[in-house]
Amino acid sequence: MSPAASTRPTPVQRFVVMPRSAGREVRLGILWFLGFIGCAFLGPIAIALLIGSLGSVAALQSVAAWKQARIEVDRQVAAATPLAAALASLVGVGLSGFVLLFGVVAAVVMALAAPRRRTAVVARAGVTIRCMLLPTVTAIAVVSMARTSMSGLLVLLVLVSAYEAGNHLLGTDAGSIFEGPIAGIAAVVVLTFTEATFQFGPFSSHSAWILGGLVAVTAPLGAPLAAAMVPRAQDVGAALRRLDTWLVVAPAWCWVLWNLLGRTH
Repeated sequence: MSPAASTRPTPVQRFVVMPRSAGREVRLGILWFLGFIGCAFLGPIAIALLIGSLGSVAALQSVAAWKQARIEVDRQVAAATPLAAALASLVGVGLSGFVLLFGVVAAVVMALAAPRRRTAVVARAGVTIRCMLLPTVTAIAVVSMARTSMSGLLVLLVLVSAYEAGNHLLGTDAGSIFEGPIAGIAAVVVLTFTEATFQFGPFSSHSAWILGGLVAVTAPLGAPLAAAMVPRAQDVGAALRRLDTWLVVAPAWCWVLWNLLGRTH
């Protein structure tokens, strides 16, 4: 076996990031929760600025990881697209979709125009898109939910935060990669039962179980997707770790929320 093959990471090492017990990560999670609630009271514009800025920082941190691995990537496009799309979502999904498409085209154009380019255009543009795509889609979904039902978005925040808390508390220093997600899912189920019983927010009991079940199924998928955005799982930046649980949950919830409430913005 060659040295390269022997040092190649396993799928678990490549896509799984175990929770860290560092106090800084816990403090960031609490600040994110409180900041999100504060922005929700201020309105959709504040939510757009918050989630768009976080998406841009996450994209920049991913860009830095690729550059450290000596992979060419265009940071301007990756950084600008999530915030621009979030602000465009205040007008409508159509405009935000156009901004996302423009970002993809801009990534290709920047790769074509790059001086002393060492990699193929498709490869360079692909890494740029890889850094920005999921944060941008997540930002669009969150702002769209804020415009559709702010109370529904706050219910999602509580469910996602419950998953993250359970995942962190039991997943830190755990002997298995499954302990944290299982604890997070259990926390979501408990809160979903509470939501279905007392019907907080705009949901009926039936709708609450549908949406809570959606969080339980999709929340564990976010961390592996975040790891796929960077060269190694250990390269996931602080902003992307704060956003990772939302990567699948937010678009899925947005689509279901629109259908349950009978609105399309």
